[in-house]
Amino acid sequence: MKISILKQKTKNKKFNNIIKRGNILIVKYILIKEDEIKTMNFIGLCIARIKRNNAIVLKNTIKKEKIKLIIYGHSPLITSVKIIKKFKKKFRLSKLYYK
Repeated sequence: MKISILKQKTKNKKFNNIIKRGNILIVKYILIKEDEIKTMNFIGLCIARIKRNNAIVLKNTIKKEKIKLIIYGHSPLITSVKIIKKFKKKFRLSKLYYK
């Protein structure tokens, strides 16, 4: 498959105001290597939301390693973003370093 075909299948999705820091999200995205095309899932806590380039930063610990993933809203490789858990508590910081 070519990348142009993948762009037609996936729609550019903007992150609306529902996604806030402190929510736990699951993101499905397409990973392209040399000859392989895979769909991957990433579950993580939304640490920050960058408004100038419409991006979110997710954090998760897997096998005692902290992984950060930056996801851009206009990327054609993102297939879906779902909220698993919302927090009712309001966070005062723009980035959640302590979580």
